[in-house]
Amino acid sequence: MSTSYITDEANQGTLFDRKPQVLFVYVKIPVKLHARPDPFHQRENELARLLQEAKAGNVIGWGQSLSDAEQDGSQHLLHQRIDITTADIETTRTTLHAALEMLAVPSGTEIHYTHAGQMLMDVYARGHWCLDQVAV
Repeated sequence: MSTSYITDEANQGTLFDRKPQVLFVYVKIPVKLHARPDPFHQRENELARLLQEAKAGNVIGWGQSLSDAEQDGSQHLLHQRIDITTADIETTRTTLHAALEMLAVPSGTEIHYTHAGQMLMDVYARGHWCLDQVAV
């Protein structure tokens, strides 16, 4: 008696073994010089809630990006970064556009993602999103 399995066209295992692909997106929010940090991460928590409610991804972490060291060794905060996993980049981007505007992010906020192997970003400027910009 033999057991047969239904396999997908790429012969990557059974159809039952397939898992949704996990994709990575990150948001960079500029921080004004000498801005007070948010010790409770209210913006990140609210963004996580909005993404989960829309089934558009999960916030997996956040952190701060610092400037290069000045001659005296000091550094200052440049960006707040929010890391997100998703199975659907387009749904996540659409949800992030609306959610970030609602959270009153400043111009210069960026949503980074990869499409067809190319690193791209959406940039918020003066009340609208410039889409699919090549990330450098």
